[in-house]
Amino acid sequence: MDLSQFMLALRARRKAFVLVLVSVIVAAMAVALIVPKRYVATATLLLDARDEQTMSPTRMSPRERAGYIQTQLDLIQSGRVAARVSRDLKLAQEPGRREAWQQETDGAISIDDWIAQLLLEKLKVDVSASNVITVMFSSSDARKAAAVANGFVKAYLDTALQMRTEPTREAAEWFNEQLAKLRTQVNQAQTKVAQYQKAKGIVSTEERADVESARLAEVSTQYLAARNATYEAKARFKQAQEVLASGTPDAMTEIISSPAIAAVRGDLARAEGALQAASADLGPNHPVYQRAEADAQALRNKLTGEMKKVVAAIGHAAQQAQRREDELKNALAGQNERIQSMKDARVELAVMTRDADNAQRAYDAVLARFMTNKIESTANRTNAALLTPAVEPIRPAFPRVGLISILAAVIGALLAAAVVYMAETLDRRVRSRFDLESRLAVPSLGQLSRWQPAAGRLLPAPMRAAKALPHPW
Repeated sequence: MDLSQFMLALRARRKAFVLVLVSVIVAAMAVALIVPKRYVATATLLLDARDEQTMSPTRMSPRERAGYIQTQLDLIQSGRVAARVSRDLKLAQEPGRREAWQQETDGAISIDDWIAQLLLEKLKVDVSASNVITVMFSSSDARKAAAVANGFVKAYLDTALQMRTEPTREAAEWFNEQLAKLRTQVNQAQTKVAQYQKAKGIVSTEERADVESARLAEVSTQYLAARNATYEAKARFKQAQEVLASGTPDAMTEIISSPAIAAVRGDLARAEGALQAASADLGPNHPVYQRAEADAQALRNKLTGEMKKVVAAIGHAAQQAQRREDELKNALAGQNERIQSMKDARVELAVMTRDADNAQRAYDAVLARFMTNKIESTANRTNAALLTPAVEPIRPAFPRVGLISILAAVIGALLAAAVVYMAETLDRRVRSRFDLESRLAVPSLGQLSRWQPAAGRLLPAPMRAAKALPHPW
């Protein structure tokens, strides 16, 4: 059956076509009027990638942004948010709600969790290519649909804020406890350093080190000078002893330059001159000679005594030089010990100071974290905001009468066409010359037109004639 034959059949069976089409449309409209209406309320949220109430803002990569948005979608559709909606809107107090909950769950779960499951079945959350999230809720009551949609938005914002502030508040409390311990450690370390400085007499480590080093250099220089002086004094004393033993006093500068020795030597020279004069004129037993000899011998003894005094003075100077050297040697050793003790004290003080600094740094780091968490725990908003609240829908989202009527017309037309096609296939009629030629396999000689002469009909009407004639096909 080609298109022209189908169109002829459709024209011939137009009553059946119209009947089926009208029946489908009427049935669809009846169903549309009988089916309970569903209203969909829509609210939108705006997610801001920047968080203005955090002290460590970071830029999100595209992948992190997509993951963050998906996390927010999952949070909106979570049971925690839905249960909060049930509590905020007091849905458990609706008439018959508790009886239905008891009958369905037998008290196995809380009524808010059960209502949350029912709410999530009617909730739809979607996101576009932007940062706008659409929250849609369907209900048979338009006012309830808007209230629940707005309830989900509010519950999500409250839950997101709570999930943001609770961990930081708990962290701030924990850091505060650690601060108390670290504050005690810092005080103990600083007190230990102060007590050690006081015990060791350390005021300024660097200044005292410079002073002690300068003192060590000075004592070392004095010790070397005293050592040289001792060596020279001992050498002079030894020389003086040798000169005294050899009887050659002119070999020593100290003896020659001594006024006392010079005076005695002068007196001795005069006494020896007098002795020589007496020896020339007098005999050895003469009293004058003996007195002159006694005077000369006394002066010789006096000269020897004076020389011994000079040698003793040189020996005493050598002893003084040795004593000075020993004192400076002990002072040098004490200064070295003092510097070494100061070095040890500086090392121990450096260890204590480093421990105090480490404790202070740890305290400062924990204090910074505590302040960050304390400030962030007082945040009063998240980076999501209500863009447009849900309003009570005027028209139901389902059923859509206009769309149903269009679909019913299309489906009814297709179904009516199918019915006509099946009827024509089961009860085939001759509709055209082509049908006649194809059935009889003979060419047609002509075709009578539908023209009627003006004189009127000589034969009955075509429909009556058709009823009178038999139906060979």
